[in-house]
Amino acid sequence: MDRARLLLIGITALAVAACEKVPIVDINAGFALADVAWFEEEDTLFVFYQANAEQGLGPESQLELMVRTDHFELPWTPLSQLTTVHTHVPVDCGPKSVCGSTSLALRETPRDVRLRLRYHRDGEMTLNARVALNVIGGGPAHTNRSLLVYGVFDETNTHVQWRARHQFPTLRNHDVQKYGLRRHFSIADRQHGAITANFSQNPYGYGSVQGCPAALPPLDFGPVETTDRAVFDVGTLPLSASESPVVCARSTVTDAQGGTFEAVALARKNPQVRPAFPMLRSPITENTPIKFMLSPCRRTISSPHYTMQEQRLFLENAPEICIDGWNAPGFADTLASQFRTRIDQVRTQGRDMVLVLGLHHDDTSGRLGTVLEEALQKVLPFERDKSSPRVTGAFVYDSVARVVGRPELRRLVLWCPPNLPVDDLDEVPAAASSNCPAVLEFPDIQLGPFRFNQIPILSTRAQYLKFIEKYSERQAGRMTSMSFRAPEHTPLSDNVPLGDFGTATFYNNELLTADPGDAFSYCPEADMRKIVFRTPLTPEPLGLELLPQLHQSAPQPAYALGLFWDFPFLLKANYESYLAGAATAYSFSVPFGIVSSNEETWASELWTTGEFPMGDILAQCTRFCDHPTFDTNVTYNVQALFRNAYRMQCYRPMFPRPGDGGFPHDP
Repeated sequence: MDRARLLLIGITALAVAACEKVPIVDINAGFALADVAWFEEEDTLFVFYQANAEQGLGPESQLELMVRTDHFELPWTPLSQLTTVHTHVPVDCGPKSVCGSTSLALRETPRDVRLRLRYHRDGEMTLNARVALNVIGGGPAHTNRSLLVYGVFDETNTHVQWRARHQFPTLRNHDVQKYGLRRHFSIADRQHGAITANFSQNPYGYGSVQGCPAALPPLDFGPVETTDRAVFDVGTLPLSASESPVVCARSTVTDAQGGTFEAVALARKNPQVRPAFPMLRSPITENTPIKFMLSPCRRTISSPHYTMQEQRLFLENAPEICIDGWNAPGFADTLASQFRTRIDQVRTQGRDMVLVLGLHHDDTSGRLGTVLEEALQKVLPFERDKSSPRVTGAFVYDSVARVVGRPELRRLVLWCPPNLPVDDLDEVPAAASSNCPAVLEFPDIQLGPFRFNQIPILSTRAQYLKFIEKYSERQAGRMTSMSFRAPEHTPLSDNVPLGDFGTATFYNNELLTADPGDAFSYCPEADMRKIVFRTPLTPEPLGLELLPQLHQSAPQPAYALGLFWDFPFLLKANYESYLAGAATAYSFSVPFGIVSSNEETWASELWTTGEFPMGDILAQCTRFCDHPTFDTNVTYNVQALFRNAYRMQCYRPMFPRPGDGGFPHDP
């Protein structure tokens, strides 16, 4: 073997060895975007691109384009050497990307468009793109051109912001801007008034008419122009334009065919919206408790339990009514007479009242409770509908659990203790339901083997005696305060029963008025579901959520507004117990509403102020209700017309403002 062949073998071996030591690395090279669009109406080809690679990209990298039509061919040419129709600013997509856009005049339909990346302008290594080619033929300006112009208003409906919106088949407005395309447009010859245009087919109204109607009053504004996507007009609309729904203008955009293109641009005013009814006010006042202790006079049932009932309701000095003869005919009438006599005496103080009754007995048949219900039936329903001062309801603290049997009394009487199924409070489930909703105003607290929401604040005699036998009277605690609050009634107040417990009250002719063309927006998140309405056609109270649809389908000139409540008064109480040997104060409420014993509620807070804001719940549009709307992100939703889009959602718009920049959020 000669020396030349040996040398060749050695070189080959070294090369193989060298290859084995240098691994091949995937640099993840590829095109993330290679979109091309040709618009026949503009004779313009637009190119958008983004190429990514872990290595190899730098200032010397370049994009190259090849285009072929039926009669023309552009060979592979660097984009930097092409004459562009529009302005394309450099963009930065990061150190591992090269991206941007270009545009060139092209009068024929492209048959083949190719794009490639050359890693170094003087090198041979290239990366071909898979091009997405879109051809947009001739047609209306609002659908078949790459740019449309439209206007929006600020919050006052006196300043117009003119906007340019890119329209490409596979790229969004913001993406086009991101890849560097800038369009020049100008606005001139503004007029204000009404325009007859098919906005359902042409939402922005671009090019919807041949020109602004000559009869419309002109606006004495000078021309404005920009290469930003938006610019505020130079003038403020005069007072004479307040009723005009639209500003019409002549817009001019750059174009490859003849240099410019003109079309009508329209700006539609924002819906004119206000709170439908800012606030309902119904004074919530402290009620005077009218107290009685009903118990046997000729025998003792349980002194500890009697003392506890007295203490819980502060009945130590209350008049006592003997119930030894409760089985006698007419006993209910006697009770009712005693209640009415005392009510008329207290009424002279001018405050609403609550009957507070301790019922100490050992009747297990339930008949005594029925007699007391009969007596209350003779008093309470007639008091409920009076104007203040009146008796708002009754609070009965029984020795045994009972559920009110008379349907009308369920709206007026709170009957305690809770109807818990066991005598040992340690065995009561945390989620046990209750007809006596003593609702703690803080989470459950563990006190040894029992939970605080089961401490016998208002317990049966059997539960109380069992508790103090296991623990102590001191551990059961004591009531430190108790108050009752309720809404005042006027001579115009009207109560309408709803369901088993609820009542809707229309207090003082609170009316929401509306024209047939008005529209409403209901905000579910803000509604505490305590405000109702009715009309002569719908006398049954309805929730506010139904008002927008009702007004659209069968508009009424006025809607009476009222408040719904589950119970006629609010009981607030403070309670003291002993935790770890020290006295600790707690509080609970019996709210407007029948809830489970361990359920937190917002009702107590809702009914303490007497003011019920509506401004965030129901909004009323009085003009331009069929116009597009802005959302909370200052996005113009051109197809979300107020009348249709906001019947069941909150209307919380944010508007463009002069000086907030020229790149609005417009996806």
